[in-house]
Amino acid sequence: MSEEKISRRKYVKVAAGAAVAAAAIGAGAYYWYTTLPKPKPKLRYLGHAFYLPEDAVVEWKKLYDQEIEATYQELWVVCQTQVADPKGWDVGGGGRYRAVIDAGVCQPIPLEKMPRWQEDKLIDLFNHSDKYFRPAQAERFDSLLWHERGKSLIAVPCMWNFDSVTYLPEFIPYEEKGGTKTSISYSELWNPEWKGRAGMQGEGFTVFSETCNELEATGQIAEVENITGLKNSEVDEIFNFLLPIVKAGQIKTFWFKYGDIVHLLSTKELYISSTWQPPCFDTRKAGTPAYYARLVNGPFFWYNSNYVSKYTDPDKLEDCYKLMNWCLDLYMSMLYTKQGYPTPAWGWDDYREGMGPEFFDWFHMGKATYEPIDEIMKEIWPDKPEFAELPERLQNALFMPDVYFRHFWTGEPPRTGSPHPKGNLRDIGSNEDKTKITRYFLSPDLPDNNDYYVKKYEELLANIPV
Repeated sequence: MSEEKISRRKYVKVAAGAAVAAAAIGAGAYYWYTTLPKPKPKLRYLGHAFYLPEDAVVEWKKLYDQEIEATYQELWVVCQTQVADPKGWDVGGGGRYRAVIDAGVCQPIPLEKMPRWQEDKLIDLFNHSDKYFRPAQAERFDSLLWHERGKSLIAVPCMWNFDSVTYLPEFIPYEEKGGTKTSISYSELWNPEWKGRAGMQGEGFTVFSETCNELEATGQIAEVENITGLKNSEVDEIFNFLLPIVKAGQIKTFWFKYGDIVHLLSTKELYISSTWQPPCFDTRKAGTPAYYARLVNGPFFWYNSNYVSKYTDPDKLEDCYKLMNWCLDLYMSMLYTKQGYPTPAWGWDDYREGMGPEFFDWFHMGKATYEPIDEIMKEIWPDKPEFAELPERLQNALFMPDVYFRHFWTGEPPRTGSPHPKGNLRDIGSNEDKTKITRYFLSPDLPDNNDYYVKKYEELLANIPV
């Protein structure tokens, strides 16, 4: 009996000890589990691949161990999707995003969450739109940028540039000299000498806005209050000007697809067209000399942005801010520059150092390359020795920045030296040069009566000769 009691006593004692040990282990495991870093929530990005490309998604994962589920759509469609399903994305990217702002689906972004957005590091247009645009347009510009000036943004710009006209100097007898002078007029698109060799962009907003700027600047129509928000009667006036030009077969195409415009220019089916800047560079890559015009009455300014859905999970907000600020940081700034577009935060020292002095000064400051253009031809066109014998006017129209400034993407040491008197100058000139001559902006705006623009634009298309 006593042995039984003893064994039971021992059992209870051992069992009690085991329970205490198990409790201690359990408590330790719980503490260990609760102190582990929580998995970062997946961010849902809905935009165009140009703003946050797949390379950037991979880099973000590598740097911050966070997944981004990126959904890409065409520039003209993505904002409609964002408005239709504002709960389906956390961070959105867009160009024509006025509808997104007007729909009230975005939330303010505190300025202190965007440390790379600093006034002294930005192009001046973002700081003082009223210095460059008439009051009604400056007001529209600011409404797409600020929620409360100086305190919160409604969207964070990620890239910008100026849209102009690409022309082939083999046929059109002009040349570019950086920011030192203007070259052609937008009216050159309607010069009968280039009948059937001219192109315009395939969107009503761009067509009517660009034409309005030229007609107003040359006194052919009365001054309008707002180029990005024309009244129906003003659209009609511009339509009536363009209709006989289109009927006469002057405009070969209203291009929409990027590949189409590059093909038409590089094969010399078009001599001149309203374009973005990358088609000009890609035309040169095909061996066709092309210039991007410093227009007499100015190119138009545009920018694209990221923004946060007001329906995003509050637990994701800090990560959303971090992603948008990262789109202004060095990696993304260099990525956008490689695409041919400047970063809004172009004034940071790390970006200047990343580009190297020659590239930075050529790209942003309007300074010449360190090598003369005839030597550059030998370097960037080794298989085309005849290019080194061309007139300088055509050689400069064959300059390819991604080849000449290859150190920017290869990691080679940047070239040293100083601007050469016969070096290449960037078309349109420095940031300051371009800003001085612009009279209007387009993206990210969209007219309140865009349906009417579309209707009249489709009427123009219907009058292109078969």
